[in-house]
Amino acid sequence: MQSPTDIGSNHTIIDLLDRTVARFGDRVAIVDGPTRYTYRDLRDRVDRAAAGLRALGVGKGDRVAIWLPNRVEWAVAFFGAVHAGAVVVPINTVLSVPEAQYQIEQSGARVLVVADEFRSRSYLDDALRIRRLLRRDLTVVVVGGSTSREVVDWADVERDRPERLSPSSPVEPADPVVILYTSGTTGLPKGAVHTHRFLPSLLSAAQRLRLTEQDCVVLYLPLFHVYALMAGLVLLTSVGAKLVLMERFQSTQSLELMAAERATVVYGVPTTYIDQLNDPAIDSFDLSSVRVSITPFAYDLAQKVSARFGRCLNCFGMTETASMALLPQLDDPSETALRTVGTPLDGLEVKVVDDLGAPVMAGTPGSLRLRGPLITTGYHNKLEETAKVFDEDGWFNTGDIAWTDADGNVTFVGRHGDAFRVGGESVDPVEVETALHTHPVVDRAAVVGIPNERLGFVPCAWVQLHKGMTVAPEELVRHAADRLASFKVPRIVKFIDQLPTTPSGKVQKYRLLEASATSPDEKEQVGR
Repeated sequence: MQSPTDIGSNHTIIDLLDRTVARFGDRVAIVDGPTRYTYRDLRDRVDRAAAGLRALGVGKGDRVAIWLPNRVEWAVAFFGAVHAGAVVVPINTVLSVPEAQYQIEQSGARVLVVADEFRSRSYLDDALRIRRLLRRDLTVVVVGGSTSREVVDWADVERDRPERLSPSSPVEPADPVVILYTSGTTGLPKGAVHTHRFLPSLLSAAQRLRLTEQDCVVLYLPLFHVYALMAGLVLLTSVGAKLVLMERFQSTQSLELMAAERATVVYGVPTTYIDQLNDPAIDSFDLSSVRVSITPFAYDLAQKVSARFGRCLNCFGMTETASMALLPQLDDPSETALRTVGTPLDGLEVKVVDDLGAPVMAGTPGSLRLRGPLITTGYHNKLEETAKVFDEDGWFNTGDIAWTDADGNVTFVGRHGDAFRVGGESVDPVEVETALHTHPVVDRAAVVGIPNERLGFVPCAWVQLHKGMTVAPEELVRHAADRLASFKVPRIVKFIDQLPTTPSGKVQKYRLLEASATSPDEKEQVGR
């Protein structure tokens, strides 16, 4: 039998699914609540979904946006759209209507697959609002049922048709398969385009993790994220593993499912691990089946995770790298596995350079550059942004600082610039500042990330008001919340007479970070 690393650059995601069905068709692929779907069940639904999307006019290269929580329909819609030749655009379920509208419009999506409701929010109402704002054709497909004539019911997309697609997929390895949005330096998200060419590199991670059909992951990380989609859905289905879906993370429920389903691998972000480790019920669950856990760790957290969740591996990845790009080996010494992010996956090149682009010696921090098929082909319809991150030789500037040791292991040092992560979600301060600037009393705003024990960082906004104007910090928070996803909304608002700037007018954020380290005035702190 073939191993995952036998897959070459002439294969597609649908080829991988077909291979898994041929080998493990009767094994459980996805657990969604009380329902279990075998790989043969999944493939049958994918065929029907692909035919249904084609019946809606979806053709090769068309974009299909998915705005769903973790449900089996997410996987069916993803594979079905890919099988129909479309490009998938995952939409974060916490995005506001303006944020989601931007990504749908910028990507050119012609179909939006959306949940009827989730967490007391009507995504169907939001989708219809977005369609009105777009002023162009957008087919809204609702999962969960609707009697509205304005939308298509997902059940109708999946109904059996005599005109099912033939086993020969229209998809080619060089075709785009997904557009994943990431925060940009201009404040507007950028859509990183990936083709099927990344598969051999991604699948080498399966070899390092020794993934097989015997493995099981409880997937509470959202499928609209590159980590859960690529290292989760795509990678795990390629080896015939079992995925247990959770619509939203809750620490006790996640531990309960991990014990009940005998999870062997844990995918998480620091916040989920912290919540699980601090859960009062953790000792009541048998987690002995877990053999490996993965996430970008701080060293002290990694040690705690290792004591509970098997062998712990640090890693490095980003939206532009189709998930994990650097990963230790399972047999690496603990210090290597926990303090470094390992070596590049197969087919990926890495170098660390100085400010002039010249390689630096091992042990010297510098700018981390990557090259290979795992890297995005560019940002959708953003040629200038793409040119900024690729040099003439095809090296991608990650925007991160790192250094390598004598064995080629990479140690992550930190980010260039001002971006920070809130509970695993990337926040571009410019995007938050832009939202605050739309309030009539705000003259200028600067946002920094301040450390938070559970979330890593939280947004802190320093606001300079127009002369003679006043506003309550809660009002600015509400204003931002109407325009931004919840994780981007400032947790703390501080007012300042004059933002510190350089002679050229650029805000000196390092001074704001220093000032933010002091205890905020109670009237200016907004906890959420």
